Amino acid sequence: MTGIKKAGIYTTTIVIAFWFVTQTLYPASQTLTHGFGAYYSAAQLLRAGQFSAQVYDPAYFRLLVRTDSHQQADDIYNANPPTTSLMLWPLSFFSIETARLIWTLANAGMLLGGLALLTASFTPQPDLPRLALLASLGMLFQPALENIKLGQAYLLIFLLLSIAVAAWSKIGLAEAAGLKFAPSLGSVTLALALILKTAGWALLPLLAWQKRWRILAWTVGIAGAVLLLTLPLFPPPLWQRYGQLLGETNNSAATCATAYQTTRSLLCQLFVFAPPWSQSPVINLPWLAPTFLIGLAAFTLLANFRLACRDSSVALTAMITWGVIFAPLGEGYHHTVMLIPLSWLAIHWSALDWFSRFGVLAAACLYLIPFAPYPPDRQNGGWMLLAYPRLYGAWLTLLLLYRQSRLLH
Repeated sequence: MTGIKKAGIYTTTIVIAFWFVTQTLYPASQTLTHGFGAYYSAAQLLRAGQFSAQVYDPAYFRLLVRTDSHQQADDIYNANPPTTSLMLWPLSFFSIETARLIWTLANAGMLLGGLALLTASFTPQPDLPRLALLASLGMLFQPALENIKLGQAYLLIFLLLSIAVAAWSKIGLAEAAGLKFAPSLGSVTLALALILKTAGWALLPLLAWQKRWRILAWTVGIAGAVLLLTLPLFPPPLWQRYGQLLGETNNSAATCATAYQTTRSLLCQLFVFAPPWSQSPVINLPWLAPTFLIGLAAFTLLANFRLACRDSSVALTAMITWGVIFAPLGEGYHHTVMLIPLSWLAIHWSALDWFSRFGVLAAACLYLIPFAPYPPDRQNGGWMLLAYPRLYGAWLTLLLLYRQSRLLH
């Protein structure tokens, strides 16, 4: 790479970083929002020893969030597991304003730290220009920006899964270098993702398929140990209430809402009449939506397993993508973890043919363009198909991973 090209990359990254700090980081650090408000209030209850099943009462929890945020935020605990309250427990000792500032800076650090780790993991010879390019992608990535603006948790999940991917993508090389702790480190971070937000679950069937029983046992064992140790804080009745609410949410017609960038929501819009969330399906055949969903999930899961036989690193990124596509619920900011597979494609840009490069650019645009929520009056007929840009970006990324892995091997 020539000096002029490097200078251009660095200059562009600096300009984007300035925009990122002034337009995203600073405003977010000064704003109390519903996502952050819910996490902070839950952590406050935990610190005070008052965390109970009452957090799942919308009226009670909304009043608490409004009080803690000085009437600036309003949220419910929703379908978060009880252990989500552990996430901001260290920040519950600060005022909500100070905690918001710290959490915003931590999110920026987790974004850039995760991208640096992916650069080192996916690149035979990591260099600064590649890191600068990935940093620019991350600072423009709309799901990540939504996370920071709302104070959400998915940049933490992104970092935890990035560590797991880095630890497992080159297990043979790591063990040859004497880094036998690397696979166990991945187990710790995946267990944390599962405990805090039930995230990263899609990696478990891949580990089983690859017969990585030691890694799987460590992951399940660590998660189980943490749950046992926290039973005094989160007794069984609390978990029972969470399970009931999760079932109610999963069976609710609200999963059809276009706010959820999931395959399930799209199929619901196409085949299920469920007012007010889906009022103009193409054809009202409710049984067809779950049939297609299960069929697509099974077909792509098998494709991911076949992919694992060729390239473990790509299979890990594909399973993360699969988990986003087939998540029961998932708003735009849940797609933050899509930075992992997109980073793999970006780093392997020189090995892509023209068709794949066009596809990567298209997928990137679907994540870099700040789409506004689709107007309700246009969520019908063919117009409704335009309401899922992030989902289309995830599907396109998955197909590109399949194609490129086949070409490389």
